[in-house]
Amino acid sequence: MKKKIIIGVVIVALVGIIAGVQITSKNRKQSTIVKMEKVSIGNVKMYLSTTATIKSKNEKDYSASATTRILNVKVSVGDIVKKGNTLLTYDTADLNNQIESAQITYNDTISKKNDALNKNNESKDTIANTEDIPTNATTISAAKASELSDENVKQLNNAVELAKTTLDAAKNKLSQNSYIASDINGVVTDVNVISGQTGSQETAIIVQDISSLKAVVKVGKYDAAKVEIGQPATIMSNGKVYKAEVSKIYPTATVNTTATGGDTTLTVELNVLEAAPQLKVNFDSDVDILLRQALAVVKVPAEAILTNKDGSTYLFVSENGKAVQKTVELGVQSDAFAQIVSGVKAGESVILNPGSTITNGIFVKDASVTGGK
Repeated sequence: MKKKIIIGVVIVALVGIIAGVQITSKNRKQSTIVKMEKVSIGNVKMYLSTTATIKSKNEKDYSASATTRILNVKVSVGDIVKKGNTLLTYDTADLNNQIESAQITYNDTISKKNDALNKNNESKDTIANTEDIPTNATTISAAKASELSDENVKQLNNAVELAKTTLDAAKNKLSQNSYIASDINGVVTDVNVISGQTGSQETAIIVQDISSLKAVVKVGKYDAAKVEIGQPATIMSNGKVYKAEVSKIYPTATVNTTATGGDTTLTVELNVLEAAPQLKVNFDSDVDILLRQALAVVKVPAEAILTNKDGSTYLFVSENGKAVQKTVELGVQSDAFAQIVSGVKAGESVILNPGSTITNGIFVKDASVTGGK
């Protein structure tokens, strides 16, 4: 009888063990396989990644005279010029003739004034030195008639001033239309005139200092609020990375209209802080502007973060094989990571890309442990 009882107890125990194994196996089969990553300590950097057009910091555009014929264009595209070098010369024959004519007129006007003043002085001397008696009446009368009035003297002075103004204008025209010289050290990047030409509807010559560069960025209204003077940046071109810095933010936005619509952007300039031989003026380059950063902070992959309808953020961590939802407060965010101000600690395992099947309390398994099965 005792043997039967013992055998019965053993059978019940075996059944219990088998049932427990089956239940455990069933639970394992019901666990959702997820990708996880540890919450870590590190840096989070927020960048504005965009495209910039490379420009020279120092560019000079020169227009040709509309009335004076160009005698000789001295430069070609690609020529290196120094400040003061002649870019083009004008045919100044007509201008020199104008100066010569104005000089003659001026000299004649001076002579006429001097002659008139000398005669006036002689008349005054005659009146002063001639005794006023009947026999000298004719002489005195003639001398008084030749005296200059204040109005006469004023007219003589005005004539001289007018002749001087005409002469100065001719000389000034010659100085402005004799030649064009470069105001800067640089490279000739555009020439739109030829020898013998008179006038031009476009810029005649452009000189740029291509050793001193800037990057010009157009940003939208949402990104514009994040950009500040002094923010560090990098410019990438042909596998090279160059240091830069936000140096100028334009005060007003620009409306860009196209056939299909338009947009409004704000212009931002970046100083290139080092020699950049790979950067070419008017080419586009990729730019990253560092908007914000948080160093040595708790961070999680951005793909772990979820957002409620009210704007609050949360994520799921794995605790004892179960998904546990935790509300988190975020700090600086980048494309790859988010700073965690509160909610989880370093070392916890967060679930990546939790879909709609991940809910609070379900069983989960790390794909890296199960081999992704």
